[in-house]
Amino acid sequence: WPAGKVFEAAIQGFTYDDLVFMPGQPRFEANEVNLSSYITKNIRLTCPVVGSPSDTVTEGKMAIELALAGGMGIIHANQSIANQVEMVKQVKRFVSGFILEPFVMSPTQTLADLDKLKDTKGVSSVPITHDGQLGGRLVGIVTSRDADLREDRKEYLCKVMTEKIVTAKAPLAFSEALDVLKRSKVGKLLILDSEDRLVSMVTRSDLKKVRDFPEMSRDISGKLLVGAAVALAEAGCNLLYLFGDGIDAQLQLIQTLKSSYPAVDLLAGPAASVREAKRLIQAGADGIVAGTGCDVGGDPAAPMAVALGRGEATMVYEVAFYVTRNFNVPVCAAGVRSSSQAVVAMALGASTVILREPLAGALEAPHGGLATNPLHHAHSLVHSVGVRYGASRAWERQVTVPRSVASEVPHKSQVKAFLLYFLSGVRKGLRELGYRSISEVHEALEKELLRMECRLPYGLQLREARCQAM
Repeated sequence: WPAGKVFEAAIQGFTYDDLVFMPGQPRFEANEVNLSSYITKNIRLTCPVVGSPSDTVTEGKMAIELALAGGMGIIHANQSIANQVEMVKQVKRFVSGFILEPFVMSPTQTLADLDKLKDTKGVSSVPITHDGQLGGRLVGIVTSRDADLREDRKEYLCKVMTEKIVTAKAPLAFSEALDVLKRSKVGKLLILDSEDRLVSMVTRSDLKKVRDFPEMSRDISGKLLVGAAVALAEAGCNLLYLFGDGIDAQLQLIQTLKSSYPAVDLLAGPAASVREAKRLIQAGADGIVAGTGCDVGGDPAAPMAVALGRGEATMVYEVAFYVTRNFNVPVCAAGVRSSSQAVVAMALGASTVILREPLAGALEAPHGGLATNPLHHAHSLVHSVGVRYGASRAWERQVTVPRSVASEVPHKSQVKAFLLYFLSGVRKGLRELGYRSISEVHEALEKELLRMECRLPYGLQLREARCQAM
């Protein structure tokens, strides 16, 4: 049956495990499947995987590895603002991109000044401008090869600098800058404006990283993409994920952030219904999260059936069906635990998926590499009553209660190795459906070319088994 008939005729909600799709007739190989897709209206990922903003999943290391693979990590908010800002900067520093504020020196400064800069900042090569300021007229560059063998450290930089410099004119794309850097065979490429004033710099180390990680997800300046679970727009994050106990609490915040930081995309949710998704988009959200991360909705951190919510497959289909046709806004599916569930979510209209349990056991997860037990917790064990339930008295705010049942997941080595396995399963799944890309699957869904069946008893038994196991 086509998706419309399955969901319109059903009196109950469906989870990912309740549905099975009819295979197509593929005439191509799995490695030809293109998994690039949008997480928001303006951010495109080459790998449709987003790291959950959970304190057992995404910190700086995880966000870096996901971005290098073509996905994106969302830094969790269960820590101080200072720690979150530092993690965002850590991700942004990993690939320098256009260095918009390089260290600059003047011709009248000495090698001793350069030595102090190297000791404090680790910088051994600096551009030289006529006034020693960024935006000044470029006159040369001093590298470690120019300075290391000089004995007199009081010598002026104008006497040791290299005046023949490889430069490029702004504006240009980061890929164009890397091409110039590759052809010129130098370590630094200085970017000048029309009046030969220094505006930025690109280094050869980025060229090596682009070679080693060609699928990495980058912003317009060439830096890695990263998201945050709180308003860290000024720290340099590309996406803010807004989630809470209710949609009403998000609407005013979305409007405020969009007016203050229009260049930062907002991912909002989780939306359990079309009405909630519509209100979030009208407030200014650039992407919607559908699904809440558990089998039948409710608490996004609970790995078991709960009393409130909806089946995630039903949520993803209805929300995606409405927002993609009326607002052209992509939908990100939550609660995905395997590559087969990811295929189901994408076949129901999702563009990307948020992973929590599958990533919690990786070495790059918080404390993932330090655990001696072969199992690792995927969820926080406790949560403050005052934070979650708005306790008014001081002693109540100090009480902690079980935040969720702590499900244990096996270690999965490095994220790179896990994603290779996970994405291979997604590609094979889309190939079995007979489509070369996620956009082709969505087009087939809209034209009712995809056919599916319900296996509700299987889903119920599987969910019951999970609950009893924990």
